Amino acid sequence: MDGDIITSWLQQYAPVWVPALLAGVAPAIIAFFKGRSVMGWYLYGVACTVVAWPLIALPTLHGLLVRPRVASPQKVSLEQRRAQALALFRSVQSHPSWIAEFSRKAPTGIDRRRYVYDHLRGGDTVELVRDRAKRRDHHAVAYYHRGVHLGYIPEQHLWVADAMDDGHRVIAVVEQIKVGLLLRRRAKFVGTRIAVLD
Repeated sequence: MDGDIITSWLQQYAPVWVPALLAGVAPAIIAFFKGRSVMGWYLYGVACTVVAWPLIALPTLHGLLVRPRVASPQKVSLEQRRAQALALFRSVQSHPSWIAEFSRKAPTGIDRRRYVYDHLRGGDTVELVRDRAKRRDHHAVAYYHRGVHLGYIPEQHLWVADAMDDGHRVIAVVEQIKVGLLLRRRAKFVGTRIAVLD
């Protein structure tokens, strides 16, 4: 009995729903290629087609003419600041370096490689702190980011400690971060640029 009701309903309304379900694909395809919600645009197309056939043109044209979404102002400004920081360092005299002893855990137990992967990007500034308490290295300079100890200036770059001891302002910016092949959510190398400001 129920099967007869469903069959008669389908025969009565199939000429309306089947074309509407198929026509809704057009705006959904446009939405897919423009990076929007496919299901929302599909339902939009189906609804317009059910109301009246010519209305399928509405979501199709709407999908073609709507401009792509722009990233939030906060994210854009952060990316711009990072790019400007790197451009500034390339315009002044700066020296390439890297974070040594990076693979070890921080004294507080934080996994440095995971922290860098999660919290640092190219153009971010890192703090340089003179570390006179380090044994066997009287020229030790540590990298810090938001209070997290990331590692040290390499031993080849003793001039950084000398510049800091002479009272110069030394600043560092992350230039590149390389991610491991096996441990993809961990950084394996952090390249920096260091500048001495008088």
